[in-house]
Amino acid sequence: MQIFISHASQNAAEASAVCRLLEERGTKCFIAPRDIRTGKEYAEEIVNGLDGSAAVLLLMSEAANRSPHVLREVERAVSKSIPILVYKLEEVALSKSMEYFLMTHQWVGSQDEDGYARILSFAADLQKQADAEHESAQGVEKKQYREAAGAEYQNERRTKSADRKRAENKKPRKKVRVLALAAAFCLLAAGLTAGFLLTGGRRAKVQVQTGDTVLFGSYNGEEISWRVLRISDDGSKAVLVAADILTMKAFDAAEGGRYNRYEETDYWGQETAADTDLNLQMLVRGNNSWCVSNIRTWLNSTAEVVLYTDQPPEASAMAEKKNGYQNEAGFLHDFTEAELAAIVETEIVTGTNPLYDADTVTTMDRVYLLSMEELGWFDEAGISKLAVPTQAAVAQDGSYWYMLDYTEYDIKEYCWWLREPVEGTASQCYLVGNGYTAENIRRENAGLEGYGVRPAITVDLYQVSFR
Repeated sequence: MQIFISHASQNAAEASAVCRLLEERGTKCFIAPRDIRTGKEYAEEIVNGLDGSAAVLLLMSEAANRSPHVLREVERAVSKSIPILVYKLEEVALSKSMEYFLMTHQWVGSQDEDGYARILSFAADLQKQADAEHESAQGVEKKQYREAAGAEYQNERRTKSADRKRAENKKPRKKVRVLALAAAFCLLAAGLTAGFLLTGGRRAKVQVQTGDTVLFGSYNGEEISWRVLRISDDGSKAVLVAADILTMKAFDAAEGGRYNRYEETDYWGQETAADTDLNLQMLVRGNNSWCVSNIRTWLNSTAEVVLYTDQPPEASAMAEKKNGYQNEAGFLHDFTEAELAAIVETEIVTGTNPLYDADTVTTMDRVYLLSMEELGWFDEAGISKLAVPTQAAVAQDGSYWYMLDYTEYDIKEYCWWLREPVEGTASQCYLVGNGYTAENIRRENAGLEGYGVRPAITVDLYQVSFR
């Protein structure tokens, strides 16, 4: 087990003293620059040191509070759910970024009489946890070994049984009466013909029911798992919704290129002109119109390089300057030709914001987000609206909002975008929440990049093949 000691260079002496205290009592530490290997890239060594540590001991001082290097180390630890113990060297008014990441972690002061004792207690608790996990892992390995041995035994039995059946099948059999066989064949043919005529001359390639889980297409190098949300009355088409949140992205970037800022004016305040001026709102917080949104363009693109007709979804145009996707291949890029052919281009009707003359706008999409009204399909299908992000989605997310919620409230589900705009606004969209409150619908600005994308598609059941 290893503890990473995060500190500003101005506090090297205090960091060395704490490191010596821990290592003299058997706890290995990673501390820079001591543990940076010669000839290796410094930043890579820091990341490897953090990822290989059971916890971070942060020596907080004014210098550490101002240090971008320390902030990056703290941000990395939070994103990886690595526990942090803050050892306060002096009274500090934390920067907003540092306060955001450290508000839920343990603190101990260097002036406390038991300051060093609490550090040692923290290390001892980590060691107990590591020992318990090691014992548990050994138990799992033994169980897996037993299960594998049992499976091998069952396979051997099945092989022997199959060999016996093949031997029996080689024995001479009595002749079947030709007339009886012909009559059976005619009955079967008649039944198939009737079924063929009743279905209009076509037969669905696959048989599914609402609530089923199927594999179809790929994203982020993984097969996509879908839930069957709805089946058309004639049984020819099915609406599928991603079983999980596949990625965290903004609905639409701030059209002016910077979130809550345009030219020299800052619109981060509690009450600003952007709250009432809808054109300005769209300019600094993103456009909530599905028909022109960045997310619609990306979801429906098969291209390696997606072309955006307005402000591209660059990180610099997002609220936290994270999760830009202007350079990412389109969502459909890794789908096969056969899979693309099985997706039905669907007429999508969506509400508009007050800047439009019409109440609704109609688009033709192969991939879409659901509306508020379509959430009723979940109830009809007996499927939960709550969704969990895939591991790939969490790893891809630079905002860390999901991990902050997860570590703070221990809720594994997360929020995901609907395509529907909030009435009377030009920038807010509805989202399905994470179940933390009874009211599970949220309203957020389109330019917020840390929320989930859970796409839906309509497939032709006569063409589609599920894995």
